[in-house]
Amino acid sequence: MNLSDIENATRLEVSAEIGKILSRFHTNGPVDANDIETLSLYKQFHPEWVAEYEGKINSLLGLFYKPLQKESLIEEIYSIYSDSIKETHGRTYTPVQAEIVRKISRWRFFSFSAPTSAGKSHLLRTMVQSYQRDIVIVVPSRALIAEYFSEVIKIVGRNVLVLQFIENIYTSHVNRRIYIVTPERAVELFKYKSTLNVGLIIMDEAQISEEPIRGLKFDAFFRRTLKEFPVSKKVFSHPFITNPEAQLSKHDIQIKGEAKAYKHFSVGKIFLMHDDGKFYFFSPFGKEGKVHCREDLLMKTIGSGGAVLIYVSKKSIYDGSFKRKFSSYIGICRDIVDPYAISLIEELREYIGASYSDGEKHSNIIDMMKKGIVVHHGSMPLKARLTIEKFVRHGSARICFATSTLGQGINMPFDIVWVDNFNKMDNLTLKNLIGRAGRSRPNNQGFDFGYTVINKGNVATFSSRLRQEASIKNTSLLDEPLDVLNEDQVDLVDAIRTDSFNDSLHLPEAQVERIRNATIDEEIEFLLNAFFVETELVSADVYNKKARSDKSKIKAALKKIYVQHLRRQVLTKAESSVLSAAIPILLWRVQGKSFSEIVSLRYSYLTGRDEKRRISRAVEQGQLSIEEGEKQLASIGIRHSQVAFPIPDVSGRAVPLFSPQDVPDYDRVVYDSYDYLDKVVSISLADPLCAAFDIYFQKWGDTRARDFSNIIRYGTSDEKEIWMLKYGIDMEDIEWLKEHVGLINETTIEFSNSLLEIPVEKWSVIDRYL
Repeated sequence: MNLSDIENATRLEVSAEIGKILSRFHTNGPVDANDIETLSLYKQFHPEWVAEYEGKINSLLGLFYKPLQKESLIEEIYSIYSDSIKETHGRTYTPVQAEIVRKISRWRFFSFSAPTSAGKSHLLRTMVQSYQRDIVIVVPSRALIAEYFSEVIKIVGRNVLVLQFIENIYTSHVNRRIYIVTPERAVELFKYKSTLNVGLIIMDEAQISEEPIRGLKFDAFFRRTLKEFPVSKKVFSHPFITNPEAQLSKHDIQIKGEAKAYKHFSVGKIFLMHDDGKFYFFSPFGKEGKVHCREDLLMKTIGSGGAVLIYVSKKSIYDGSFKRKFSSYIGICRDIVDPYAISLIEELREYIGASYSDGEKHSNIIDMMKKGIVVHHGSMPLKARLTIEKFVRHGSARICFATSTLGQGINMPFDIVWVDNFNKMDNLTLKNLIGRAGRSRPNNQGFDFGYTVINKGNVATFSSRLRQEASIKNTSLLDEPLDVLNEDQVDLVDAIRTDSFNDSLHLPEAQVERIRNATIDEEIEFLLNAFFVETELVSADVYNKKARSDKSKIKAALKKIYVQHLRRQVLTKAESSVLSAAIPILLWRVQGKSFSEIVSLRYSYLTGRDEKRRISRAVEQGQLSIEEGEKQLASIGIRHSQVAFPIPDVSGRAVPLFSPQDVPDYDRVVYDSYDYLDKVVSISLADPLCAAFDIYFQKWGDTRARDFSNIIRYGTSDEKEIWMLKYGIDMEDIEWLKEHVGLINETTIEFSNSLLEIPVEKWSVIDRYL
């Protein structure tokens, strides 16, 4: 079939072809991407003729959540099918969703895959509503945790505790728990294996098992659940892969298990090639030729209030080149006037500590948001990402520039997706990304489709990758010989094999023993004396006044303590640079600095802001001539700082945040500071450092060591604040809420009458406990 034939088809030809497609849907299901594309193209070129068939199309696609018409026998039959599903399950499901529910109910292990538009996450979220035992949902990112949390909390009663980490709290008020966690946080589940009644474990977006480091943690967590929670149901959910059974074979699950790959589509796709400012329809599925698109659909979409997603490289976001490349589309975006959207912009500005105007802490993120343009990538602070996602879902975003991290299951649909960056993108990632193009709208009676735009030079590569089947390995690194593993992976793998993981200290027992046997008591005592006056933590001002030599000793002591848990005592140059840059950030956290304060302090250090101010004051006071002041100011360049990456990692490269000739960019400092707090301080440093201080406390009974461990892990040593954090209350909210909390422990949280003096709109953070 030629694309021009579709464009120039007669009404009779359109009717005949749609009839054949619907017949195949009825016989085989809507599993052929070529058929879905054909329907989409017919609707693009001949919408008035396709409108006559849209009721049948939606029925045969199984979109029973849409308003179904009953204008033909086939629609009547599928309406009866829909009613049967609703009667059986108590809610409206598509046929695929209904089958997944039946499979999960029947089998102890079920691994499945389906396209992104199949509503997998929606299905899993609704399933938890009526389940009677504790549930653990493991997802790849904290942004997806937040999305799950906001949806699940709406549909469960107050007798169900929903948390974004593993804690057994509020026990006098709840009869079951739902935990939504990343693989890194999930390991804390095993501390409570004797007290929790875990009946269902869901591994969503389970293709992360393919990632070299996180995949090992993912597999390690699941392998332990087989032993610690042997009778609980376990579900793997993936997008697109053809062999979901690999998750069962890699863990040697041979009985009571089932797997299935669903290929059913529910949203159409149309593909456009961009060539020298013009757009052409093309097909990656064998339809010949190309057809000129007579209008710029991006301009039309943006101008009519739609949303466009453009996938770009992280480098282009950092250096700003994406703005030059897509300036024509950025230029037509108008100032935001919606009050709620403006409040989200201000919320983000305050969080990152950006200037109101063109001050020294000027933020391009904020500037663009004021025009309805957002960026989204993995190094953006979690709270910033969540604010941006609210902004998009509210309908305020016209353009979103994002990296592939947006493909990890986050429900942010767009009218058009432009894949501008193909660097290091495999076919599974590519399919996941273009799945963001168009989503099925429940209230729309029509057939939904979205557009995907590809640059001319990438069309051949794109088409080839899209047609390739995506699969995952059926073996795990956990079963590889130890001598072929990365040295830093050996301890974790060995701990899983020998059941020697220390749950209380969050480390393999071999690493705990190295810390116990290390000669670091002197370093720990030095740190405790440096940070405490008797039992009170010193203030930031007191710490800042310490001699430079003392601060160097503090950093050296922390470095020595950190490396003790490793199988090697020497870090690479890049790892050492990361650790050196992370320690001041860790210490700022110990001092209770907010995120915006930490970013400001880093920006000040990197740009020499304090030194510049000293020189300017000296000129103003006549202590320096203008010429000498200008000379000294010109000599102050950007200080070196290593870009963050999780450690240990011998493959990590030494990369500076800024080159000497760069103009300081406040947003890049925001991104890198968050990476240090998240990937280095929280994920890399917290467990080994806390283990060292906890062991010291057990050995010597020095309560300062226990308090310092809590400060590293929680950001505070205050018992009430730690309990409030365990109840899911952010530190920023703890500041105003703490005085209104009376009794708080593992069984309950109670509030004093003074809470009535607080504006009701602030109660949302504790609504589930009221």
